[in-house]
Amino acid sequence: MAEQVIRVEGLKKSFGDHQVLRGIDFAANKGEVVCIIGSSGSGKSTLLRCINLLETPDEGKILYHGRDILTDERISMPQYHAKVGMVFQQFNLFGNMTALENCMTGQMKVLRRSRAQSMENAMKYLRKVGMEAYVGAKPRQLSGGQKQRVAIARALSMDPEVILFDEPTSALDPEMVGEVLSVMQNLAQEGLTMLVVTHEMGFARAVADHVVFMDQGVIAEEGAPDDVLGAPRHERLRSFLRSML
Repeated sequence: MAEQVIRVEGLKKSFGDHQVLRGIDFAANKGEVVCIIGSSGSGKSTLLRCINLLETPDEGKILYHGRDILTDERISMPQYHAKVGMVFQQFNLFGNMTALENCMTGQMKVLRRSRAQSMENAMKYLRKVGMEAYVGAKPRQLSGGQKQRVAIARALSMDPEVILFDEPTSALDPEMVGEVLSVMQNLAQEGLTMLVVTHEMGFARAVADHVVFMDQGVIAEEGAPDDVLGAPRHERLRSFLRSML
């Protein structure tokens, strides 16, 4: 039986009077790519931010290997954030640091690695995403696609078990999208567990093991890509797919 890494049960989140998540239940197994799709405002990004504890849920459980990260005091939050990394829509790189330093600082501060060890690991992942020629560049000297590849290398440098991708290509020029999706596809083929909020339906169809369609704060439909994207049951999903294609 597949090993569940992340499981969400009954997750609810409101901002003021606006209920964004209305009771979410889903799981991601080890080595799985789960693509979360849906229109703007459906709760996709809030779900990822709750899993990463950038937002605190109002109700429900977030289980990491069966332990509720909201209540289990044995879970160290810095260690959890190292194991469950996040790549943001707007890159969130440190503007005053080079690409290499961006990939080293978390390792030294959170994982307590030596500078030499952190540098070696950072270089490994910058090479992996094709950014070894830009290790001395600051974010302002990089294109959007290059910044996002550095952000992915930074997440990988922490040796995570899961990476959450929050619309990683939506801030990119169209010609940059392919280079980032290619890096993500390679990571998927290597067996990294990934939760990806995306509008890239081609990527979801080609790479996802499981697709989740969110609508108005609930999961309206989920399943294998061929079922969800190829033979949608709900009119809301059919309408969403028509608008995307």
